[in-house]
Amino acid sequence: MKKKVVSILLCTAMAAAVMAGCGSSGNNASSESASSGNSSTSASSEENSAAATDGDLPILGAGIYSATDNFNSYIGRAITKASEGVFQVNVDDGQMDQSTQLNQIDTAIAKGASAIAVSVVDITAAPTIIQKCEDAGNLPLIFFNKEITDKSVVESYDNLYQVTSTGGDYGAAIQGQMILDYWSEHPEADKNGDGKIQMINIMGDPGHTASQPRSDYVKSTITDGGVEIEVLEEDTGMWDTAKAKEKMDAWISKYGDEIEFIVCANDAMALGALQSIEAAGFNTQGTESDQYIPIIGIDALPETLENIRSGEIMGSVLQDAQTQGQAIVAMAKNLIEGKEPLEGTEYEFDTDGSKAVRIPYKAVTVENVDEAAESYE
Repeated sequence: MKKKVVSILLCTAMAAAVMAGCGSSGNNASSESASSGNSSTSASSEENSAAATDGDLPILGAGIYSATDNFNSYIGRAITKASEGVFQVNVDDGQMDQSTQLNQIDTAIAKGASAIAVSVVDITAAPTIIQKCEDAGNLPLIFFNKEITDKSVVESYDNLYQVTSTGGDYGAAIQGQMILDYWSEHPEADKNGDGKIQMINIMGDPGHTASQPRSDYVKSTITDGGVEIEVLEEDTGMWDTAKAKEKMDAWISKYGDEIEFIVCANDAMALGALQSIEAAGFNTQGTESDQYIPIIGIDALPETLENIRSGEIMGSVLQDAQTQGQAIVAMAKNLIEGKEPLEGTEYEFDTDGSKAVRIPYKAVTVENVDEAAESYE
C-alpha cells in the first residue's frame, strides 16, 4: 500500500483552507478576476477558460466532520489538492453536527455530485448517508478517517468503500512502543524509582472510532512490554488543543513533577498539554530543561514537528493525511468511470471485510522528523 507522497500546499489558516475548498476552482478564478479590477482582457480570458474547463469536471461532494480537528482538515486539503484537474470538489465542514452534514450531502447531490466522500460526524448516521447515495442513483460513497466498523452496514451497499489508517489500534501500538523505547533509553524518566510510569492520558472524542482503542492499546502495549503503569489522570480532551490545555492546567498544578509521561491521542491535544506545562516551567528548554515531562501525540502534524525537533515534545505517530486524500480521489475517479476501485493504483483493500484501504502509521521522533515534514511541504 505504499505510495510515493506528493507534496501539498499548506495554507496559513486551517478554517480558511477548508472554506476555500467549498467552492470549485472555477469559482475561485472568477472571484480573483473580480477582485483584480484592472485585469487585462487576456488574463480574464484565461481565467474564464480555466473556469469553463473546471466546470466540465465531475463533482466530488466531500465533507469533514469538523474543521476544528487539525488532522481532519489536512485530509480535506489533501482531497482538494488531489482533485485538481480531476474533480470539482466541495469540502464542507460538518461543524460536529450531523444534521448540518446531512444537509451538505443533500446539497452536493442536488448539484450533481458523481460521488460522495465523507468523514462522518456520527458513525450511526452511515445508513442514512447510504440511503441518500442509493436514492441518487447508487452514487459511489467513500467513508474516510472515521471508520464504519459495523460490517452489516458496510455490506449493505455495494458501492461503499473506506479509506483510513491502520485499523484496530489506530496507531497506539506504535505510540506505546515509542514510550517503551524512551523509558528504556532514559532511566532518569523514572523520577521516583518505582519502576512504574506515572502517566497522564488525554483521550479523544468518545464518539470517534479511534478514541477508545487508542487509549486501550497504548496502555496494553506498555504493560505487555513489561512496564507497569499508574494512570494519575485520564479524561477526554475532545481532540482539541484548548480543552487539553484546560485539563492539563489542573493536573500539572495537582501533580507537578510527579508526572512521568503525558500520552495524548492526537497532536492537537499534545500541543495543549505542552502549552500548559511550559507555563508551569516544564520543557521550556526541550530535553535540557530542569523539569521535563515527555509528551507523545498522534498525527505528526506540521505544527508539532518543530516541537519534536526542539525536544519539547518527545514524538508522534504520522497519520498520512496526504496519501489518504490521494487514495480517496483515485478511488472515486475509478468508481465513476466504471472501473474497479483500485485499478491503476498501488493500494490494496484490507482482508477483514471492511472494504477499507488502510494507510500505515509511522513513528516520528527527532531522528526522522524531516521525513514527516516532507508529507506537508
